[in-house]
Amino acid sequence: MSERLIETIGKLIKKEILRSVEHETHCGKLLFENRESYPGYHGTTVPDKLEPDSLFAITKMKYNDERVFRAIQAVKRKTGYKFDAAPGSVKYQNASYNCVRFKRIQYQRLGDVISAFDETGIVFYRKRKVASFETLIEVRKFFKLKETMGGIFEDQEQANTSYFELPVQLTWNQFERITMGIKYNMEDRNFDAAQSSVYIDKGLMDFVRIYDKEQCQGKLIHIREKYLAAIEKL
Repeated sequence: MSERLIETIGKLIKKEILRSVEHETHCGKLLFENRESYPGYHGTTVPDKLEPDSLFAITKMKYNDERVFRAIQAVKRKTGYKFDAAPGSVKYQNASYNCVRFKRIQYQRLGDVISAFDETGIVFYRKRKVASFETLIEVRKFFKLKETMGGIFEDQEQANTSYFELPVQLTWNQFERITMGIKYNMEDRNFDAAQSSVYIDKGLMDFVRIYDKEQCQGKLIHIREKYLAAIEKL
Protein backbone atom coordinates (compact mmCIF):
# COMPACT_ATOMS: atom_id res chain seq x y z
CA MET A 1 0.00 0.00 0.00
CA SER A 2 1.32 3.44 -0.91
CA GLU A 3 1.57 5.74 2.10
CA ARG A 4 -0.58 8.82 1.58
CA LEU A 5 0.70 12.03 3.09
CA ILE A 6 -1.91 14.69 3.81
CA GLU A 7 -0.62 18.22 4.42
CA THR A 8 -3.53 20.64 4.59
CA ILE A 9 -5.67 22.82 6.82
CA GLY A 10 -8.79 21.79 8.67
CA LYS A 11 -10.45 21.95 12.05
CA LEU A 12 -10.45 20.02 15.30
CA ILE A 13 -13.41 20.03 17.71
CA LYS A 14 -13.17 18.78 21.28
CA LYS A 15 -14.74 19.27 24.68
CA GLU A 16 -12.51 20.40 27.52
CA ILE A 17 -12.59 22.07 30.91
CA LEU A 18 -11.02 25.54 30.80
CA ARG A 19 -10.21 28.09 33.47
CA SER A 20 -8.56 31.49 33.54
CA VAL A 21 -4.78 31.31 33.69
CA GLU A 22 -3.49 31.40 37.25
CA HIS A 23 0.21 31.81 36.46
CA GLU A 24 1.77 35.22 35.86
CA THR A 25 1.96 36.04 32.14
CA HIS A 26 2.67 39.81 32.30
CA CYS A 27 0.11 40.56 29.60
CA GLY A 28 -3.09 41.62 31.41
CA LYS A 29 -5.30 39.85 28.87
CA LEU A 30 -8.02 37.22 29.23
CA LEU A 31 -6.36 33.83 28.85
CA PHE A 32 -7.84 30.39 29.43
CA GLU A 33 -5.92 27.16 29.91
CA ASN A 34 -7.10 23.57 29.81
CA ARG A 35 -7.23 21.78 33.15
CA GLU A 36 -6.51 18.46 31.46
CA SER A 37 -4.47 18.13 28.27
CA TYR A 38 -6.58 15.16 27.11
CA PRO A 39 -9.81 15.00 29.14
CA GLY A 40 -10.77 11.51 27.92
CA TYR A 41 -7.36 10.07 28.76
CA HIS A 42 -6.78 8.88 32.31
CA GLY A 43 -3.35 7.24 32.14
CA THR A 44 -0.48 7.99 34.45
CA THR A 45 1.95 8.82 31.65
CA VAL A 46 0.74 12.37 30.95
CA PRO A 47 2.58 14.26 33.73
CA ASP A 48 1.56 17.51 35.34
CA LYS A 49 3.53 20.33 33.74
CA LEU A 50 4.83 23.61 35.04
CA GLU A 51 4.37 24.96 31.53
CA PRO A 52 0.99 25.08 29.76
CA ASP A 53 -0.28 22.56 27.26
CA SER A 54 -2.76 24.86 25.51
CA LEU A 55 -3.60 28.51 26.11
CA PHE A 56 -6.53 30.42 24.61
CA ALA A 57 -6.33 34.21 24.27
CA ILE A 58 -9.86 35.59 23.74
CA THR A 59 -10.20 38.25 21.04
CA LYS A 60 -12.69 41.10 21.18
CA MET A 61 -13.61 40.72 17.50
CA LYS A 62 -14.23 37.79 15.18
CA TYR A 63 -11.20 38.21 12.96
CA ASN A 64 -11.11 36.02 9.87
CA ASP A 65 -8.61 33.18 9.86
CA GLU A 66 -6.33 34.73 7.25
CA ARG A 67 -5.80 37.83 9.37
CA VAL A 68 -5.00 35.73 12.44
CA PHE A 69 -2.54 33.52 10.54
CA ARG A 70 -0.79 36.61 9.13
CA ALA A 71 -0.63 38.12 12.62
CA ILE A 72 0.91 34.88 13.94
CA GLN A 73 3.59 35.06 11.21
CA ALA A 74 4.36 38.68 12.09
CA VAL A 75 4.58 37.93 15.83
CA LYS A 76 6.98 35.03 15.26
CA ARG A 77 9.22 37.25 13.13
CA LYS A 78 9.20 40.07 15.69
CA THR A 79 9.75 37.98 18.83
CA GLY A 80 11.93 35.21 17.41
CA TYR A 81 10.04 32.76 19.63
CA LYS A 82 9.14 29.30 18.38
CA PHE A 83 5.58 28.33 19.29
CA ASP A 84 2.46 26.89 17.72
CA ALA A 85 -0.62 29.08 17.31
CA ALA A 86 -3.88 28.89 15.42
CA PRO A 87 -7.25 30.65 15.24
CA GLY A 88 -10.17 29.05 17.05
CA SER A 89 -13.28 29.60 19.11
CA VAL A 90 -14.60 28.63 22.54
CA LYS A 91 -18.13 28.67 23.94
CA TYR A 92 -18.75 30.44 27.23
CA GLN A 93 -22.14 31.16 28.82
CA ASN A 94 -24.05 30.27 25.64
CA ALA A 95 -21.95 32.59 23.47
CA SER A 96 -19.09 31.83 21.06
CA TYR A 97 -15.84 33.80 21.37
CA ASN A 98 -12.97 33.78 18.90
CA CYS A 99 -9.50 33.12 20.20
CA VAL A 100 -5.89 32.44 19.36
CA ARG A 101 -4.82 29.02 20.63
CA PHE A 102 -1.19 28.72 21.73
CA LYS A 103 0.88 25.57 22.28
CA ARG A 104 4.54 25.01 23.11
CA ILE A 105 5.03 28.41 24.72
CA GLN A 106 6.15 29.36 28.23
CA TYR A 107 3.98 31.45 30.54
CA GLN A 108 6.75 34.02 30.91
CA ARG A 109 6.83 34.69 27.16
CA LEU A 110 3.12 35.45 26.82
CA GLY A 111 3.58 39.13 27.66
CA ASP A 112 5.97 39.68 24.76
CA VAL A 113 3.82 37.65 22.37
CA ILE A 114 0.55 39.37 23.25
CA SER A 115 2.20 42.82 22.98
CA ALA A 116 3.38 41.87 19.50
CA PHE A 117 -0.17 40.82 18.59
CA ASP A 118 -1.42 44.22 19.76
CA GLU A 119 0.88 45.82 17.19
CA THR A 120 -0.78 43.78 14.42
CA GLY A 121 -4.21 45.13 15.38
CA ILE A 122 -5.51 41.96 17.06
CA VAL A 123 -7.30 43.12 20.23
CA PHE A 124 -7.90 40.85 23.24
CA TYR A 125 -10.25 41.11 26.22
CA ARG A 126 -8.78 42.39 29.45
CA LYS A 127 -7.82 39.91 32.17
CA ARG A 128 -10.41 38.72 34.67
CA LYS A 129 -10.81 35.62 36.79
CA VAL A 130 -13.18 32.99 35.40
CA ALA A 131 -14.14 29.80 37.24
CA SER A 132 -13.64 26.45 35.53
CA PHE A 133 -16.18 25.67 32.83
CA GLU A 134 -16.75 22.89 30.31
CA THR A 135 -16.81 24.02 26.71
CA LEU A 136 -16.60 23.02 23.08
CA ILE A 137 -13.38 24.22 21.45
CA GLU A 138 -12.81 24.53 17.71
CA VAL A 139 -9.31 25.08 16.35
CA ARG A 140 -8.51 25.78 12.67
CA LYS A 141 -5.03 24.44 12.10
CA PHE A 142 -2.50 22.80 9.79
CA PHE A 143 -2.43 19.01 9.64
CA LYS A 144 0.40 16.74 8.55
CA LEU A 145 -0.82 13.13 8.50
CA LYS A 146 0.75 9.98 7.08
CA GLU A 147 -1.35 6.90 6.32
CA THR A 148 0.01 3.83 8.10
CA MET A 149 -2.78 1.46 7.07
CA GLY A 150 -6.05 1.74 5.20
CA GLY A 151 -7.92 4.76 6.55
CA ILE A 152 -5.66 5.21 9.61
CA PHE A 153 -3.18 8.09 9.75
CA GLU A 154 -0.36 9.04 12.11
CA ASP A 155 0.11 12.66 13.15
CA GLN A 156 3.60 13.71 12.03
CA GLU A 157 3.85 16.61 14.49
CA GLN A 158 2.04 15.36 17.62
CA ALA A 159 3.29 12.24 19.40
CA ASN A 160 0.89 9.44 20.37
CA THR A 161 -1.81 10.89 18.11
CA SER A 162 -3.58 9.13 15.25
CA TYR A 163 -6.56 9.78 13.01
CA PHE A 164 -8.94 7.44 11.23
CA GLU A 165 -11.26 8.34 8.42
CA LEU A 166 -15.05 8.28 8.74
CA PRO A 167 -17.43 7.78 5.81
CA VAL A 168 -19.89 10.48 6.93
CA GLN A 169 -19.99 13.79 8.77
CA LEU A 170 -21.28 13.51 12.34
CA THR A 171 -22.83 16.25 14.42
CA TRP A 172 -21.05 16.88 17.70
CA ASN A 173 -23.94 15.28 19.63
CA GLN A 174 -23.75 12.15 17.47
CA PHE A 175 -19.98 12.00 17.83
CA GLU A 176 -20.09 12.41 21.61
CA ARG A 177 -22.86 9.84 22.03
CA ILE A 178 -21.01 7.27 19.91
CA THR A 179 -17.71 7.95 21.70
CA MET A 180 -19.23 7.51 25.16
CA GLY A 181 -20.98 4.31 24.05
CA ILE A 182 -17.71 2.87 22.74
CA LYS A 183 -15.81 3.75 25.90
CA TYR A 184 -18.55 2.28 28.11
CA ASN A 185 -18.26 -1.08 26.33
CA MET A 186 -14.45 -1.31 26.20
CA GLU A 187 -12.21 -2.77 28.87
CA ASP A 188 -9.30 -0.56 27.77
CA ARG A 189 -11.04 2.81 27.49
CA ASN A 190 -7.90 4.82 28.16
CA PHE A 191 -7.88 7.15 25.15
CA ASP A 192 -9.07 10.62 24.25
CA ALA A 193 -11.15 11.26 21.12
CA ALA A 194 -11.84 14.47 19.19
CA GLN A 195 -13.66 15.29 15.96
CA SER A 196 -11.80 16.58 12.92
CA SER A 197 -12.18 17.39 9.23
CA VAL A 198 -9.59 18.50 6.66
CA TYR A 199 -9.64 19.95 3.17
CA ILE A 200 -8.43 17.80 0.26
CA ASP A 201 -8.65 18.22 -3.51
CA LYS A 202 -11.92 16.29 -3.68
CA GLY A 203 -13.61 18.11 -0.82
CA LEU A 204 -13.53 17.29 2.89
CA MET A 205 -12.35 14.24 4.82
CA ASP A 206 -13.87 13.52 8.23
CA PHE A 207 -11.73 11.99 10.98
CA VAL A 208 -11.69 10.88 14.57
CA ARG A 209 -8.53 12.01 16.38
CA ILE A 210 -7.27 9.54 18.98
CA TYR A 211 -4.68 10.35 21.63
CA ASP A 212 -3.35 7.30 23.45
CA LYS A 213 0.09 7.10 25.08
CA GLU A 214 -0.05 3.30 24.86
CA GLN A 215 -1.70 3.11 21.45
CA CYS A 216 -1.18 0.16 19.12
CA GLN A 217 -2.55 -0.65 15.68
CA GLY A 218 -4.79 -3.38 17.02
CA LYS A 219 -6.51 -1.02 19.43
CA LEU A 220 -6.91 1.68 16.77
CA ILE A 221 -8.46 -0.82 14.37
CA HIS A 222 -10.84 -2.00 17.11
CA ILE A 223 -11.93 1.56 17.96
CA ARG A 224 -12.40 2.41 14.29
CA GLU A 225 -14.56 -0.70 13.76
CA LYS A 226 -16.72 0.35 16.72
CA TYR A 227 -17.27 3.82 15.22
CA LEU A 228 -18.13 2.39 11.79
CA ALA A 229 -20.57 -0.08 13.33
CA ALA A 230 -22.25 2.70 15.31
CA ILE A 231 -22.52 4.89 12.21
CA GLU A 232 -24.30 2.09 10.31
CA LYS A 233 -27.01 2.14 12.99
CA LEU A 234 -27.72 5.87 12.69
